[in-house]
Amino acid sequence: MPATSFLRKWSIVFVLLVPLVTTSCGSIDTPTQPTPTPQPTPTPTPTPTPAPNPTGRVAVAINPNPVPFSGRPIIDASSCANSPNTWFYDQVLTETGGADVTITGRVDTFDGRVVNTRNDLNIAIPARGSATLRSRWCSAQPTAHTAQTSFSGRDASGNTFNVDGPTVRLLAR
Repeated sequence: MPATSFLRKWSIVFVLLVPLVTTSCGSIDTPTQPTPTPQPTPTPTPTPTPAPNPTGRVAVAINPNPVPFSGRPIIDASSCANSPNTWFYDQVLTETGGADVTITGRVDTFDGRVVNTRNDLNIAIPARGSATLRSRWCSAQPTAHTAQTSFSGRDASGNTFNVDGPTVRLLAR
């Protein structure tokens, strides 16, 4: 094989390979646009669990307890009109559960016997609020006595409740 023929064949191969090498190298060396910056994958925000509705609770405090003998007449109740033996105190009802409540009933006892039952009350107490009930008793006997009130009602969610107030000591004359 003559040398010119050999060189000619290699020249043709060289001419064909140069554009391929240049093309593939050119695309690596000169990108047409910047490489995009990867974006972080967003973390899903958890759906908050709704807080349960608070349940109303009522605490009862007596002021004062024991209750001193008064003797001040009670003239607007016929059963006490002629009794010189009287006592006056406050019952403070405080909502402690975080829900509005309504007192709908009460049962009063005197010396351990039920003397009054009411189911027609509508005493609204806001969440964490309080209401003061003025209480009074009379007796034909000038001795020490006890009194207690139990309350019933419902909270803003419709839950019912009953609470017994403390035993109140009514001091002798």
